[in-house]
Amino acid sequence: MENLLNPDKGLIIWTIVTFACLVLLLSKVAWKPLLQALKDREDGIRKSIDDATGARQTAEQLKTQWEQQLAQGQTKIQEMLKEAEMEAQKVRERLMKQAEEEAHRLSEQTRRQLAEDKEKLSRELRQEVASLSVKAAEKLLRHSMDAKEQDVLLQDFFKDLDKEAKKN
Repeated sequence: MENLLNPDKGLIIWTIVTFACLVLLLSKVAWKPLLQALKDREDGIRKSIDDATGARQTAEQLKTQWEQQLAQGQTKIQEMLKEAEMEAQKVRERLMKQAEEEAHRLSEQTRRQLAEDKEKLSRELRQEVASLSVKAAEKLLRHSMDAKEQDVLLQDFFKDLDKEAKKN
């Protein structure tokens, strides 16, 4: 135990010299490549972090662009819906106007047709009444009239009827 407390001075010197040579040898042969490998690994990790950060920023930019495009798409859809609604309203109004015009035209046509029919029936009725009146007068007078006298009499009768109709 005493040897442990009093070490040999030569052994201490040789241990220090051997340790220094080992450190020198390791620094020349192993230390530089080891430090270089650590530095390369650190650079690789930094590059991966930078790439990840860049990818993240790119992803955020793409997300922002996508959201903007989505908003623009929704705006366009809303505009298209409004335009379609306005166009439908115009078509509806145009169809309603056409229907009203057609109804008015048909109403006018019907009124004219009724007026013509009324006038025709009135003329026919007058002719029939006049013919019956002439026949009744002929029987009353027991006198037969020729066709020319009958036409003159009818024309006078129609004129009188027209005057009467205009008064009423």
